Amino acid sequence: MTKHYRSVHDLLTSLKSLLVPSPSADGRVLEEVVEQLYEGRGYFWIGIYLAAGDKVIRQCFRGPVPPCHSFALGVGNVGTAGRTGITKIIPDVSLDPAYSMCFLETRSEIVLALKIGSRILGVIDVESDRPDAFSSQERALLEQVADMLARFLTTDQGKRLSRKAREKSNAAKAETEPHKRPQSARAELSRAAVGEHSTR
Repeated sequence: MTKHYRSVHDLLTSLKSLLVPSPSADGRVLEEVVEQLYEGRGYFWIGIYLAAGDKVIRQCFRGPVPPCHSFALGVGNVGTAGRTGITKIIPDVSLDPAYSMCFLETRSEIVLALKIGSRILGVIDVESDRPDAFSSQERALLEQVADMLARFLTTDQGKRLSRKAREKSNAAKAETEPHKRPQSARAELSRAAVGEHSTR
């Protein structure tokens, strides 16, 4: 099947209007951004992750279903971008020790942080089934998209999405951690013990 590529100018114009905050937005803004890039540039896989504590959590994607839902900061290329904020292009993933193998078809990858100044809000990860697929033009396009996404995430609508990501992360963490006695209960026991000793 022949792929129809959209021009950089056309895509950026479309995404800029899409990322204007609106009270009537249905919360699918990030999904629509991913959809337009996936269809418009012929990527094999693309996903957006949002920062949540000590990890980045996938919010949306297009392409095959990936086995990994989140990355700890500093782990893999996605987690490293989430920690350092540095864009990384991998022309050949088979030669990159930091690449976390999710798909056998992936040949090259680019990861970009969504950041405002030094504050990292998330990561966009794009993978191709062609080696060395990310030219300087493709990088420039994705860097502009990352900048637009970062600015969107600082709006009320974007902050709600980030807050939901953190809440999901905290809920998942709470389910996996062993239950601990609340601090207040320990304090009560300590006070009770002190009281017992003082009456003897």
